[in-house]
Amino acid sequence: MATLREIREEAGLSVSELAKRAEVDYKTVKKADESGGSIHRFKALALLKVLNQELGTEHELEDIDGLRLH
Repeated sequence: MATLREIREEAGLSVSELAKRAEVDYKTVKKADESGGSIHRFKALALLKVLNQELGTEHELEDIDGLRLH
């Protein structure tokens, strides 16, 4: 398993670019990208959709280490 940051970096996306493509506020993505950050499940799914499209993967929310959903 990997953290959100590790997956984002593997996809070659900045926090800003991921936020824009997923249509999620930058501060929300930044908070979730940092260890211990929490994020609403719906927004996390939007981020994961972009990352999966970019990487050609099928990660699930449960696959992401340290992601706290609310």
